[in-house]
Amino acid sequence: MAQLRVDNKKRIMEEDTMKKRMKKIVGAILAATMTMSMVACGDSSGSANTINGKTTAEGSDDSAISADSPYAGKGFNFSTPETIVMYVLGDKPADMDTVLEKANSEYFEPNLNTTLDIEFLNWSDYATKYSLLLSGGEQVDLIYTASWCYYNDEVAAGAFKKLDNEFIQTYLPYTYAELPEEAWKEIAINGDVYAVPKGKATFTAYNGAVVRQDLIDKYSLTTPDSWDNFKTYLEELANLQSETGVTALNTNANREQLFTLFCQENTLQGVTEGYDFLYQANNSEKAPAPEDIEYAYMSDYYTDYALQMADLAGKGVWSANAINDTTDSQSYFENGTSGAFVWNSSVFTAGDNLESSGLGTYAVYDVTPDAKRSRGAYSVDATAITEKSADPERAALVLDYMKSDVNLNRLLLGGIEGTHYELDEEGNRVTLDKAVDYTWNGWAWAINRQDEPEEAGLDERAVAFGDHCDEMEYVPEQTGFTFDPSPVQNQYTAVQSVVSEYQQSFALGIYGDKTEKTIEEFHKALEDAGVEEFTAEFLKQYAAYKEANGI
Repeated sequence: MAQLRVDNKKRIMEEDTMKKRMKKIVGAILAATMTMSMVACGDSSGSANTINGKTTAEGSDDSAISADSPYAGKGFNFSTPETIVMYVLGDKPADMDTVLEKANSEYFEPNLNTTLDIEFLNWSDYATKYSLLLSGGEQVDLIYTASWCYYNDEVAAGAFKKLDNEFIQTYLPYTYAELPEEAWKEIAINGDVYAVPKGKATFTAYNGAVVRQDLIDKYSLTTPDSWDNFKTYLEELANLQSETGVTALNTNANREQLFTLFCQENTLQGVTEGYDFLYQANNSEKAPAPEDIEYAYMSDYYTDYALQMADLAGKGVWSANAINDTTDSQSYFENGTSGAFVWNSSVFTAGDNLESSGLGTYAVYDVTPDAKRSRGAYSVDATAITEKSADPERAALVLDYMKSDVNLNRLLLGGIEGTHYELDEEGNRVTLDKAVDYTWNGWAWAINRQDEPEEAGLDERAVAFGDHCDEMEYVPEQTGFTFDPSPVQNQYTAVQSVVSEYQQSFALGIYGDKTEKTIEEFHKALEDAGVEEFTAEFLKQYAAYKEANGI
């Protein structure tokens, strides 16, 4: 695919075309609206008194909130002011306090008698702090989660509140009405919901590469428009590091940048979110047979990947000390010290920040242009209510409000209209200078809505990239399958522990010419941990799902 250079922050891979899903969404909204009417009638008579907590429908009192509140007259008890603490991932924006003050003073306090406190878990240390935060004594009412961010692990640990239908319909009424049925199915584990998914399915699982176009032009480097050419570009740039001062791919243990590209190159598709079971889809939507599914780390593909990473490491593509580095890889590209950054639509933000700083020019390449791509599940980004929350009902209403109210949602998503962004006559979003202090969708991925405004003035080549993603979209037949690890929880936990011990070392090529021997040790450790039992249970549940759904 032709080179695509963009000069904006557009999260291109997140185009809004949802034609395939709209019929389901409309049906879900109509059905949910009917259900909400019944729930509202029940609330007025205190029918939700079986739900424990402070903000229940029993003994309703909304005298402390505005009569114009969307939750007034619904039977809730807002007599006591509450503070709800929410944890999200990422670096805190410079204008976060200003935005949050406006959200509290204009929305949460008058309409819910609640103050929202948002805390950030930085990329450099969230992996070590996440579970400790949930098991410790700090107040945590809401927390970002995902299949890749401990959702399954923390559900198994009992850290997240189970959200039954009565709770969802009562305390997340507007979200229930807006989210399509498939969103709830995707987040469910064995039929039970433990988090609230985002409202927008996007191409978050498809990765592209942002590179230094100024260095390509200056040194006549290989155009990185395929997997092999991208690796060649990295090797060529590594040979120039003493002259340019730029590391070819400044990666580290915080982000495994190349495995997704490797999977795209080999048309490998995940069976479901999380758990690392793959099959070779060959660009087909047909659900795989159970015998064609492999646990990624036990496959020949992973061995090939590990060997390729060892080769790149040996050629100096990244620092030999990368395993100990905690700086975010995106920051390296933005400050001009990395020649590439591989991720989803974040690559466009990274490139724009590079150019805004005057440190170089960038281009974004679709390294695997012939690969079919599926939208990430709604469950890719979600918010959980913790079991230790003192008032899960109030926490749910806060979450419902920030997801369902368009103006509040846009305030949290993109900052203050007129300061950080503005809307043009067509309703498209125009980025203003102060956006550097509050990037659109910089942290609020789990509250994304389907009706977010598009960014104005898109580069035609960027539009072409998005159009190509739409053209190459496919929906694997098994989409919606979720795995319940509880029957093999001990084995699953042990396997995850082994993977954590080896994974980043393989990704960074640490073992060099001993990679194959170490892979054998890795496989033996996985077998001792119970990977065969874990795999057998996964395939058993998948086969049952496949039969039940006739696929």
